[in-house]
Amino acid sequence: FGMTDDFQLTSEQSNLVKELEQRVVTKAASIRVCPDGGEEECAEGDKQIASLSGGTNMPGRSFIERVDSVAWGGNDSDSTKWWPRKDAKDPNKLVPGGRLLAGYLKIMKWSLHAKYPHKLCEHGCDSEISVLHTLEWREKYKPWCVTPKMIQYNKSGFMYRRGNSRPGPRKRLEAEKAKDSESLSTSGHALLFYRPGVTTVEDPDLYGRVMLNAIDSAVADSLVRNKGEIGRFNIIFDCKGFGSKNAPSLANVKLLFRYLQDHFPDRLGVLVVANLGGMAQMLMKMVLPFVTEDVRAKIHVIPNDEESRREMLLQFIDEDKIPTWLGGKDDYEFDAKEYYKNEKCVLAEDEISNFLIDMPYHG
Repeated sequence: FGMTDDFQLTSEQSNLVKELEQRVVTKAASIRVCPDGGEEECAEGDKQIASLSGGTNMPGRSFIERVDSVAWGGNDSDSTKWWPRKDAKDPNKLVPGGRLLAGYLKIMKWSLHAKYPHKLCEHGCDSEISVLHTLEWREKYKPWCVTPKMIQYNKSGFMYRRGNSRPGPRKRLEAEKAKDSESLSTSGHALLFYRPGVTTVEDPDLYGRVMLNAIDSAVADSLVRNKGEIGRFNIIFDCKGFGSKNAPSLANVKLLFRYLQDHFPDRLGVLVVANLGGMAQMLMKMVLPFVTEDVRAKIHVIPNDEESRREMLLQFIDEDKIPTWLGGKDDYEFDAKEYYKNEKCVLAEDEISNFLIDMPYHG
Protein backbone atom coordinates (compact mmCIF):
# COMPACT_ATOMS: atom_id res chain seq x y z
CA PHE A 1 0.00 0.00 0.00
CA GLY A 2 2.86 2.39 0.75
CA MET A 3 4.41 2.14 -2.72
CA THR A 4 1.50 1.48 -5.07
CA ASP A 5 1.30 2.54 -8.70
CA ASP A 6 -1.97 3.48 -10.36
CA PHE A 7 -3.74 0.16 -10.93
CA GLN A 8 -4.64 -0.91 -14.46
CA LEU A 9 -8.35 -0.73 -15.30
CA THR A 10 -10.11 -3.62 -17.00
CA SER A 11 -12.28 -2.82 -20.01
CA GLU A 12 -15.37 -3.25 -17.83
CA GLN A 13 -13.99 -0.85 -15.23
CA SER A 14 -13.06 1.68 -17.92
CA ASN A 15 -16.65 1.56 -19.20
CA LEU A 16 -17.96 2.16 -15.67
CA VAL A 17 -15.65 5.19 -15.32
CA LYS A 18 -17.02 6.61 -18.58
CA GLU A 19 -20.60 6.00 -17.47
CA LEU A 20 -20.00 7.66 -14.12
CA GLU A 21 -18.44 10.67 -15.85
CA GLN A 22 -21.60 11.11 -17.92
CA ARG A 23 -23.81 10.65 -14.87
CA VAL A 24 -21.88 13.31 -12.92
CA VAL A 25 -22.15 15.87 -15.74
CA THR A 26 -25.86 15.12 -16.24
CA LYS A 27 -26.68 15.29 -12.54
CA ALA A 28 -24.70 18.52 -12.14
CA ALA A 29 -26.90 20.13 -14.80
CA SER A 30 -30.09 18.86 -13.14
CA ILE A 31 -29.45 20.45 -9.72
CA ARG A 32 -29.49 24.01 -11.03
CA VAL A 33 -32.53 25.58 -9.35
CA CYS A 34 -34.26 28.94 -9.08
CA PRO A 35 -33.52 30.99 -5.95
CA ASP A 36 -35.50 30.17 -2.79
CA GLY A 37 -36.70 26.93 -4.33
CA GLY A 38 -39.48 28.69 -6.18
CA GLU A 39 -41.44 26.69 -8.72
CA GLU A 40 -41.68 29.62 -11.10
CA GLU A 41 -39.27 29.63 -13.99
CA CYS A 42 -36.31 31.96 -13.80
CA ALA A 43 -33.58 33.02 -16.18
CA GLU A 44 -30.72 30.53 -16.57
CA GLY A 45 -28.28 33.12 -15.29
CA ASP A 46 -30.28 33.48 -12.06
CA LYS A 47 -30.21 29.80 -11.17
CA GLN A 48 -28.24 28.44 -8.23
CA ILE A 49 -26.57 25.10 -7.50
CA ALA A 50 -28.69 23.10 -5.04
CA SER A 51 -26.93 21.53 -2.06
CA LEU A 52 -26.97 17.73 -2.00
CA SER A 53 -26.59 17.52 1.78
CA GLY A 54 -29.11 19.97 3.19
CA GLY A 55 -26.80 22.98 3.13
CA THR A 56 -27.07 26.37 1.49
CA ASN A 57 -27.31 26.69 -2.27
CA MET A 58 -24.31 27.96 -4.22
CA PRO A 59 -24.01 30.58 -6.97
CA GLY A 60 -24.91 29.24 -10.39
CA ARG A 61 -21.83 28.30 -12.41
CA SER A 62 -21.13 25.87 -15.20
CA PHE A 63 -19.78 22.45 -14.32
CA ILE A 64 -16.40 23.31 -15.86
CA GLU A 65 -16.16 26.51 -13.80
CA ARG A 66 -16.97 24.55 -10.67
CA VAL A 67 -14.39 21.78 -11.14
CA ASP A 68 -11.73 24.25 -12.24
CA SER A 69 -12.08 26.13 -8.95
CA VAL A 70 -11.23 23.17 -6.69
CA ALA A 71 -7.81 21.97 -7.92
CA TRP A 72 -5.76 19.80 -5.55
CA GLY A 73 -3.67 22.00 -3.31
CA GLY A 74 -5.12 25.08 -5.04
CA ASN A 75 -2.52 24.51 -7.80
CA ASP A 76 -3.75 25.50 -11.23
CA SER A 77 -1.79 23.02 -13.33
CA ASP A 78 -2.66 20.14 -15.64
CA SER A 79 -1.34 17.63 -13.09
CA THR A 80 -3.46 18.85 -10.18
CA LYS A 81 -6.85 19.42 -11.78
CA TRP A 82 -9.49 17.82 -9.56
CA TRP A 83 -11.40 16.85 -12.72
CA PRO A 84 -8.51 16.37 -15.19
CA ARG A 85 -8.39 18.03 -18.58
CA LYS A 86 -7.82 16.29 -21.89
CA ASP A 87 -6.22 19.28 -23.53
CA ALA A 88 -5.15 22.38 -21.63
CA LYS A 89 -5.64 24.47 -24.78
CA ASP A 90 -9.28 23.45 -25.15
CA PRO A 91 -11.11 23.85 -21.81
CA ASN A 92 -14.26 22.25 -23.22
CA LYS A 93 -12.63 18.84 -23.69
CA LEU A 94 -12.58 16.66 -20.59
CA VAL A 95 -11.16 13.23 -19.94
CA PRO A 96 -13.69 10.96 -18.18
CA GLY A 97 -12.83 11.86 -14.63
CA GLY A 98 -9.56 9.91 -14.75
CA ARG A 99 -8.33 8.45 -11.49
CA LEU A 100 -10.79 10.59 -9.56
CA LEU A 101 -13.75 8.50 -10.68
CA ALA A 102 -11.82 5.22 -10.57
CA GLY A 103 -11.06 5.99 -6.92
CA TYR A 104 -14.73 6.49 -6.08
CA LEU A 105 -15.79 3.37 -7.95
CA LYS A 106 -13.12 1.29 -6.24
CA ILE A 107 -14.48 2.35 -2.82
CA MET A 108 -18.00 1.54 -4.04
CA LYS A 109 -16.89 -1.94 -5.21
CA TRP A 110 -17.43 -0.87 -8.84
CA SER A 111 -21.14 -0.34 -8.36
CA LEU A 112 -23.12 2.59 -9.73
CA HIS A 113 -25.42 2.47 -6.70
CA ALA A 114 -23.98 2.14 -3.19
CA LYS A 115 -24.22 3.17 0.45
CA TYR A 116 -21.52 5.77 -0.01
CA PRO A 117 -20.86 8.33 1.40
CA HIS A 118 -21.79 6.22 4.41
CA LYS A 119 -23.70 8.84 6.41
CA LEU A 120 -25.32 10.68 3.50
CA CYS A 121 -26.30 7.48 1.65
CA GLU A 122 -27.01 4.99 4.42
CA HIS A 123 -29.95 3.69 2.37
CA GLY A 124 -28.07 3.82 -0.93
CA CYS A 125 -27.38 6.54 -3.53
CA ASP A 126 -26.53 6.69 -7.19
CA SER A 127 -22.75 6.90 -7.54
CA GLU A 128 -22.71 10.40 -9.04
CA ILE A 129 -24.01 11.79 -5.73
CA SER A 130 -20.72 10.93 -4.00
CA VAL A 131 -18.65 12.83 -6.55
CA LEU A 132 -20.87 15.91 -6.56
CA HIS A 133 -21.07 15.79 -2.75
CA THR A 134 -17.26 16.13 -2.65
CA LEU A 135 -17.32 18.88 -5.27
CA GLU A 136 -19.74 20.83 -3.04
CA TRP A 137 -17.50 20.19 -0.01
CA ARG A 138 -14.38 21.42 -1.81
CA GLU A 139 -16.17 24.56 -3.00
CA LYS A 140 -17.38 25.39 0.51
CA TYR A 141 -14.56 24.11 2.73
CA LYS A 142 -11.60 25.02 0.46
CA PRO A 143 -9.13 22.56 2.07
CA TRP A 144 -6.19 24.08 0.17
CA CYS A 145 -6.63 27.43 1.95
CA VAL A 146 -5.21 28.54 5.28
CA THR A 147 -5.95 31.35 7.72
CA PRO A 148 -3.59 33.27 10.04
CA LYS A 149 -5.02 31.40 13.04
CA MET A 150 -4.40 28.05 11.34
CA ILE A 151 -0.76 28.93 10.78
CA GLN A 152 -0.38 30.03 14.38
CA TYR A 153 -2.21 26.92 15.61
CA ASN A 154 0.29 24.68 13.82
CA LYS A 155 3.36 26.51 15.13
CA SER A 156 4.56 23.26 16.75
CA GLY A 157 4.26 21.34 13.49
CA PHE A 158 1.86 18.66 14.71
CA MET A 159 0.96 17.96 11.05
CA TYR A 160 3.10 18.68 8.01
CA ARG A 161 4.08 17.35 4.60
CA ARG A 162 7.70 16.60 3.78
CA GLY A 163 9.37 14.31 1.27
CA ASN A 164 8.08 11.17 -0.38
CA SER A 165 8.13 7.40 -0.19
CA ARG A 166 9.88 5.15 -2.66
CA PRO A 167 8.16 4.65 -6.04
CA GLY A 168 6.02 1.64 -6.89
CA PRO A 169 7.24 -1.21 -9.14
CA ARG A 170 6.08 0.30 -12.43
CA LYS A 171 7.40 3.80 -11.70
CA ARG A 172 10.68 2.31 -10.50
CA LEU A 173 11.04 0.19 -13.65
CA GLU A 174 10.29 3.18 -15.90
CA ALA A 175 12.91 5.31 -14.12
CA GLU A 176 15.53 2.56 -14.23
CA LYS A 177 14.98 1.93 -17.96
CA ALA A 178 15.30 5.66 -18.64
CA LYS A 179 18.28 5.91 -16.26
CA ASP A 180 16.37 8.69 -14.53
CA SER A 181 17.83 8.88 -11.03
CA GLU A 182 15.78 11.97 -10.18
CA SER A 183 12.49 10.11 -10.77
CA LEU A 184 13.73 7.23 -8.63
CA SER A 185 14.25 9.73 -5.83
CA THR A 186 11.13 11.88 -6.23
CA SER A 187 8.37 9.54 -7.49
CA GLY A 188 6.01 7.82 -5.09
CA HIS A 189 3.52 8.81 -2.41
CA ALA A 190 3.84 12.07 -0.52
CA LEU A 191 4.80 11.80 3.16
CA LEU A 192 2.80 13.36 5.98
CA PHE A 193 4.00 13.51 9.57
CA TYR A 194 1.38 13.63 12.31
CA ARG A 195 2.75 14.33 15.82
CA PRO A 196 -0.23 15.04 18.11
CA GLY A 197 1.95 14.85 21.22
CA VAL A 198 3.47 18.27 20.48
CA THR A 199 0.17 20.21 20.68
CA THR A 200 -3.16 20.33 22.49
CA VAL A 201 -6.63 20.30 20.96
CA GLU A 202 -7.78 23.76 22.01
CA ASP A 203 -9.82 24.36 18.84
CA PRO A 204 -11.11 21.18 17.14
CA ASP A 205 -12.13 23.04 13.97
CA LEU A 206 -8.67 24.56 13.45
CA TYR A 207 -7.07 21.23 14.38
CA GLY A 208 -9.06 19.48 11.64
CA ARG A 209 -8.37 22.22 9.10
CA VAL A 210 -4.61 21.99 9.64
CA MET A 211 -4.79 18.24 9.00
CA LEU A 212 -7.02 18.45 5.92
CA ASN A 213 -4.91 21.25 4.45
CA ALA A 214 -1.80 19.07 4.80
CA ILE A 215 -3.60 16.10 3.25
CA ASP A 216 -4.86 18.13 0.29
CA SER A 217 -1.38 19.54 -0.33
CA ALA A 218 0.05 16.01 -0.13
CA VAL A 219 -2.26 14.77 -2.90
CA ALA A 220 -1.22 17.75 -5.04
CA ASP A 221 2.46 17.15 -4.30
CA SER A 222 2.25 13.50 -5.34
CA LEU A 223 0.38 14.39 -8.54
CA VAL A 224 2.97 17.01 -9.50
CA ARG A 225 5.97 14.76 -8.84
CA ASN A 226 4.34 11.83 -10.67
CA LYS A 227 3.13 13.90 -13.65
CA GLY A 228 -0.57 13.58 -12.91
CA GLU A 229 -0.46 10.01 -11.60
CA ILE A 230 -0.59 8.33 -8.16
CA GLY A 231 -1.90 11.26 -6.06
CA ARG A 232 -1.53 9.33 -2.80
CA PHE A 233 0.03 9.97 0.59
CA ASN A 234 1.43 7.96 3.51
CA ILE A 235 1.01 9.19 7.07
CA ILE A 236 3.57 8.61 9.82
CA PHE A 237 1.64 8.87 13.09
CA ASP A 238 4.14 9.46 15.90
CA CYS A 239 2.51 8.81 19.28
CA LYS A 240 5.42 10.04 21.40
CA GLY A 241 4.14 12.31 24.18
CA PHE A 242 0.51 11.57 23.25
CA GLY A 243 -1.77 11.69 26.30
CA SER A 244 -5.25 12.74 27.29
CA LYS A 245 -4.45 16.47 26.96
CA ASN A 246 -3.36 15.93 23.32
CA ALA A 247 -6.22 13.67 22.27
CA PRO A 248 -9.07 14.95 20.11
CA SER A 249 -12.53 13.80 21.17
CA LEU A 250 -13.91 10.58 19.74
CA ALA A 251 -16.52 12.62 17.85
CA ASN A 252 -13.84 14.74 16.20
CA VAL A 253 -11.75 11.70 15.26
CA LYS A 254 -14.81 10.08 13.67
CA LEU A 255 -15.51 13.34 11.81
CA LEU A 256 -11.96 13.44 10.45
CA PHE A 257 -12.25 9.86 9.20
CA ARG A 258 -15.55 10.80 7.56
CA TYR A 259 -13.81 13.64 5.71
CA LEU A 260 -11.12 11.22 4.54
CA GLN A 261 -13.53 8.47 3.50
CA ASP A 262 -16.03 10.78 1.81
CA HIS A 263 -13.68 13.18 0.04
CA PHE A 264 -10.30 11.47 -0.38
CA PRO A 265 -11.21 7.95 -1.57
CA ASP A 266 -8.25 5.74 -2.48
CA ARG A 267 -5.76 8.50 -1.62
CA LEU A 268 -4.32 6.97 1.55
CA GLY A 269 -1.38 4.64 1.01
CA VAL A 270 -0.58 3.58 4.58
CA LEU A 271 -1.01 4.99 8.06
CA VAL A 272 2.10 3.91 9.97
CA VAL A 273 1.85 4.18 13.76
CA ALA A 274 5.12 4.68 15.67
CA ASN A 275 5.76 4.84 19.43
CA LEU A 276 2.33 3.43 20.21
CA GLY A 277 1.41 4.03 23.85
CA GLY A 278 -1.59 3.41 26.07
CA MET A 279 -3.64 6.51 25.23
CA ALA A 280 -3.16 6.16 21.47
CA GLN A 281 -3.94 2.45 21.65
CA MET A 282 -7.19 3.12 23.49
CA LEU A 283 -8.19 5.80 20.97
CA MET A 284 -7.48 3.48 18.03
CA LYS A 285 -9.60 0.72 19.58
CA MET A 286 -12.52 3.14 19.84
CA VAL A 287 -12.12 4.53 16.31
CA LEU A 288 -11.35 1.45 14.20
CA PRO A 289 -14.92 0.05 14.29
CA PHE A 290 -16.08 3.21 12.50
CA VAL A 291 -13.67 3.02 9.56
CA THR A 292 -14.01 0.82 6.51
CA GLU A 293 -12.28 -2.52 6.17
CA ASP A 294 -10.21 -1.09 3.29
CA VAL A 295 -8.85 1.70 5.51
CA ARG A 296 -8.19 -0.65 8.44
CA ALA A 297 -6.03 -2.80 6.16
CA LYS A 298 -3.79 0.23 5.56
CA ILE A 299 -3.05 0.90 9.25
CA HIS A 300 0.22 -0.63 10.46
CA VAL A 301 1.84 -0.42 13.90
CA ILE A 302 5.64 -0.60 13.83
CA PRO A 303 7.80 -1.80 16.75
CA ASN A 304 8.91 0.62 19.45
CA ASP A 305 12.38 -0.92 19.32
CA GLU A 306 14.53 1.67 17.55
CA GLU A 307 16.40 -0.67 15.20
CA SER A 308 13.33 -2.73 14.23
CA ARG A 309 11.36 0.45 13.62
CA ARG A 310 14.10 1.86 11.40
CA GLU A 311 14.29 -1.38 9.37
CA MET A 312 10.54 -1.36 8.75
CA LEU A 313 10.51 2.29 7.67
CA LEU A 314 13.42 1.64 5.28
CA GLN A 315 11.21 -0.80 3.40
CA PHE A 316 9.36 2.10 1.78
CA ILE A 317 11.21 5.34 2.70
CA ASP A 318 14.80 6.27 1.89
CA GLU A 319 16.92 6.87 4.99
CA ASP A 320 17.60 10.52 4.16
CA LYS A 321 13.83 11.15 4.24
CA ILE A 322 13.23 9.48 7.60
CA PRO A 323 13.39 12.03 10.48
CA THR A 324 16.19 11.71 13.00
CA TRP A 325 13.54 11.30 15.71
CA LEU A 326 12.56 8.03 14.00
CA GLY A 327 16.12 6.84 13.45
CA GLY A 328 16.73 8.35 10.00
CA LYS A 329 19.01 11.08 8.69
CA ASP A 330 16.59 13.96 8.03
CA ASP A 331 17.25 16.61 10.69
CA TYR A 332 14.49 18.97 9.48
CA GLU A 333 12.94 21.21 12.12
CA PHE A 334 9.47 22.55 11.44
CA ASP A 335 9.07 26.34 11.18
CA ALA A 336 5.49 27.48 10.57
CA LYS A 337 6.46 30.81 8.98
CA GLU A 338 8.77 29.09 6.51
CA TYR A 339 6.42 26.16 5.87
CA TYR A 340 3.42 28.34 4.95
CA LYS A 341 5.28 31.21 3.28
CA ASN A 342 4.24 30.28 -0.28
CA GLU A 343 0.55 29.67 0.40
CA LYS A 344 -1.55 31.00 -2.48
CA CYS A 345 -4.86 31.06 -0.62
CA VAL A 346 -4.95 32.82 2.76
CA LEU A 347 -8.47 33.53 3.99
CA ALA A 348 -9.75 35.77 6.76
CA GLU A 349 -11.16 33.91 9.77
CA ASP A 350 -14.73 35.00 9.01
CA GLU A 351 -14.49 33.40 5.56
CA ILE A 352 -14.38 29.92 7.10
CA SER A 353 -16.63 30.50 10.11
CA ASN A 354 -19.89 29.75 8.26
CA PHE A 355 -18.86 26.37 6.87
CA LEU A 356 -21.12 24.32 9.15
CA ILE A 357 -24.06 26.54 8.19
CA ASP A 358 -23.27 26.12 4.51
CA MET A 359 -22.79 22.35 4.92
CA PRO A 360 -24.33 21.11 8.20
CA TYR A 361 -23.80 17.49 7.11
CA HIS A 362 -20.27 17.79 8.52
CA GLY A 363 -21.41 19.12 11.89
